[in-house]
Amino acid sequence: MKDKIIFLIIGILLGAIISTGSIYFYTLTTVSNNQNTQQSPQMLGTPPSGDNSTSPSMPNNNSQSN
Repeated sequence: MKDKIIFLIIGILLGAIISTGSIYFYTLTTVSNNQNTQQSPQMLGTPPSGDNSTSPSMPNNNSQSN
C-alpha cells in the first residue's frame, strides 16, 4: 500500500511538471508569434495606419535659464 501511494505522488508531480512545461512553452510561442505578426508590416516598409498628413512638431522652448 505504501508503494502505491508513493507511485501516486510521483505520478501527480510528473504530470504537474509536464503540464506546466507545456503551458509555458505554448505561451512563449504564442507571444513570439504575436510579436512577429505585429512587426512584419513595419519591417516590410508599409506605413502604420492613421492620419500621417502632418508630422508632430517639437514644442518651441525659447526660455533659457542662466
